[in-house]
Amino acid sequence: MNNNTKPKFSIVVIAKNEAKTLPRLVGSLKEFQTRGGEIVCLDTGSKDGTADIARKLGCKVEEVGERFITFISKTQAEEINTKFIVEDEQPILKEGDRLFDYASARNYAVTLSSENFVAMPDCDEMFTKFNIDKINEAIEEGAGRLEYNFVFAHDSFGNEMIKFLHSKFYDRRQFTWRGVVHECLFSI
Repeated sequence: MNNNTKPKFSIVVIAKNEAKTLPRLVGSLKEFQTRGGEIVCLDTGSKDGTADIARKLGCKVEEVGERFITFISKTQAEEINTKFIVEDEQPILKEGDRLFDYASARNYAVTLSSENFVAMPDCDEMFTKFNIDKINEAIEEGAGRLEYNFVFAHDSFGNEMIKFLHSKFYDRRQFTWRGVVHECLFSI
């Protein structure tokens, strides 16, 4: 493997008020950036300077404000409340409540990437193990989606305590986000 080969994928994040967390994520991607890797940041209305910080960190930034905010209809509120409310519980949602459409935001954000293969971490995450050459190799071999260990928590000694397989690393030509929950990735 050539440790100078440009990554064949982009990192794409959706950010809102991530001025404190984004630098840590980008910091975990130093080798990626040094090798010419692209980090795309879709800023969705930050008030804390996230977009400027992202630019200073070398990210490609597009600011979209509240473009992906939708409002719950009366029918949607009734359907959700009927499905989830038990006995005398208060309604979960009401008509007019705001909802951020993660699926649409993620699908739009990947169109800003210059690569077809993308990883979509959250801004409060970071990469602790990141083998660019192995990822490039998997992409060259035709992978459409990659699974990886997502470490959710560490013990007081820094050992992995809670982890699970995760997959927000995919070929945008083969997969799309759907539904209200933003972690629902489907084959096209």
